[in-house]
Amino acid sequence: MSPFDGNDYRKRVLAAVHRRGGPDFSDAFELYDITLEEADRLTDVDAAAQVVEVWGFWQRQRDHPKYGSLVTLLVESHEERSAALLDGRRRRALVDRIRATRDERDAARYELLDGAIRRLVDRHRGLPRDKIDGLIEIGALGGLSAAEVQARLRHHRLVDPVAVTAPAAGAVVSAHRRRQVRDLLDEFGRLNEAPPPATLLSLLGLEIGAPEDEIAQRAESWRVRCRELPPLRIRAVADELLVHVRDLLESGPPMLDAYLDAVAEDVTERLRPRARAAVLVEDRLVADDYQHLCDEARALGLDDGRARAVLVSIAAEFGVVVETGPARPVSSLQPPHAPAGRAWEKPLRAARAALRRGALREARRLVEQARVVAGAGGTTPIRAVADEIAEALAQAELRWRAAATALAARRFAEAVEHLEYVCRTAVDVAGPVGLRSAEAELARAQGEVAEADRQVETVLAGPDPAAALLAILRSWPQHPSAVAALAGIPLRPPGAVSVTRDRTDVVVVSWQPSPTADVTYRVSRRGADGSWRVIGRTAASRMDDGGAPRGGAPQYAVAAVQAGRASEEVRSGDAHEAVPPQVAGPTRGAIRAPADVAAERASGGSVIVSWTGPAGAEFKVSRCAADGRWRVIGRTRGVSIEDGGVAGSGGTPVYAVSARLDGVTSAETYSS
Repeated sequence: MSPFDGNDYRKRVLAAVHRRGGPDFSDAFELYDITLEEADRLTDVDAAAQVVEVWGFWQRQRDHPKYGSLVTLLVESHEERSAALLDGRRRRALVDRIRATRDERDAARYELLDGAIRRLVDRHRGLPRDKIDGLIEIGALGGLSAAEVQARLRHHRLVDPVAVTAPAAGAVVSAHRRRQVRDLLDEFGRLNEAPPPATLLSLLGLEIGAPEDEIAQRAESWRVRCRELPPLRIRAVADELLVHVRDLLESGPPMLDAYLDAVAEDVTERLRPRARAAVLVEDRLVADDYQHLCDEARALGLDDGRARAVLVSIAAEFGVVVETGPARPVSSLQPPHAPAGRAWEKPLRAARAALRRGALREARRLVEQARVVAGAGGTTPIRAVADEIAEALAQAELRWRAAATALAARRFAEAVEHLEYVCRTAVDVAGPVGLRSAEAELARAQGEVAEADRQVETVLAGPDPAAALLAILRSWPQHPSAVAALAGIPLRPPGAVSVTRDRTDVVVVSWQPSPTADVTYRVSRRGADGSWRVIGRTAASRMDDGGAPRGGAPQYAVAAVQAGRASEEVRSGDAHEAVPPQVAGPTRGAIRAPADVAAERASGGSVIVSWTGPAGAEFKVSRCAADGRWRVIGRTRGVSIEDGGVAGSGGTPVYAVSARLDGVTSAETYSS
């Protein structure tokens, strides 16, 4: 075998596996980049070496912006997928089975293309030259390259085109960036086990036409939430999405319009095969299909004008009329002559009608009926409709799961969005066990949303709207109107930040509390390279930083955080006006320091440290080393601790004990 090349593997193998929908649609030889010809003569040692190379490459790609989720799945299933390749007998037996499976898959890859070729040849007595690009696109739906499609077309006569479509104008947002945003949105949905946001506006929970200040406000709220996330893959994806939000949504209306035009290109690619399926059956885009596809385009993030323009453009590509009513075609192109009636067309039309009204199970039954009637004929349009129904069922299941999660968390506004989709597109698909029909759950969620909105309006006129809004958010988490109202109430920053070192050499960061009640504090430390790192969050007004570098005191920044929003940061060493005393909420008082601290040698050479102190407190115990430096040896809620890390001979060291209760730390008490 040739030496393993990671870049080549990523472009050839990972890209193909990602395009097919994941590792379950590829065999082990493909995943580990072993050809079937090599597999017959490969030794177990060579096979194991190749498996290790590929597995190691997967490990290194887990943070890849495009393939990170895919390789995570591959790493998790590595042992199961590679087992047959590591045993010579099992590997050779698997070769024959995989070769037969690939032959079947190749036949299926050409089925959609061959069906389209037959229709065009029957209609035009050859292949129109202006349809070649469309046939290449159809081949791509089956996983065929342009060269494979061209090889298939050589057996047919080419004829002159009927009409030529003008090329589309260039977009401001590049195709690369458009694809990058779409991939990130899809990955964000997968990581959350929910339907991916249709657009960056949908990610922020906004509609097209939202004012610029609201876009900026939502984006900032998301940035605050992202900073609170742990350093996992979902945070990296969210951070990258927010970069695109800044560049595409917050840069003004021209760039926002350019982004929406780019979304229209994505929607065109998504709807083209579905429109092609409708045209294959009806030889025109009938009014019902047109309206159904318009609704889907809007669900994919387009406004009404762009949705209609996309469908008219697709119909022009196919050379067919678009009917917006019983006798009102949008296009002036004449439809081609329809072929004689076929028995399978009636149940297939009924299946499409059921699909349009959201009766997916009925649509699936009618497609199976059409398949039985058609026998060997009509497979291309039947398969296209069947695939559309299968995708709709999968999307309905995903929406139901997301709705169930939102209902359980009392995020009713989010649940309404998913349930409205189910009611519109999958009315006969049942939800998870324990939930009623989509209509009943939608009515319940809408009632909760209305009640939350009513309470928001009521409390805004009250004496302490911030506290009341926080109470509403505890009952209805992330409710949009409560979040928006709270964002309009100033969040006061904490007061002056001071930094000291205690006798154990631990850095103690303290600050004056924010005048705003019910806040927590995010504390960050500045590194030697100038970058900032969050070291912790607390509801108290001080924090110990045991991970600070020795020598001197680093600079710290403290921000007040409340319900997904943050105040401006206050940094140590900066001059600030004194913060007025906090009126809301009781003031925490000092706690009693530990007493009677004693340190005694045990028979085995360790030291037993004991003390008395306030009940329920956590005690931090530190030891003074011979060079005068202090080291924390442990924390406990008891009143004694054994120090086994001290030298077995010599005198007994000095120990310091402090108590911490309800976020307040006492002074230290030392052993005699």
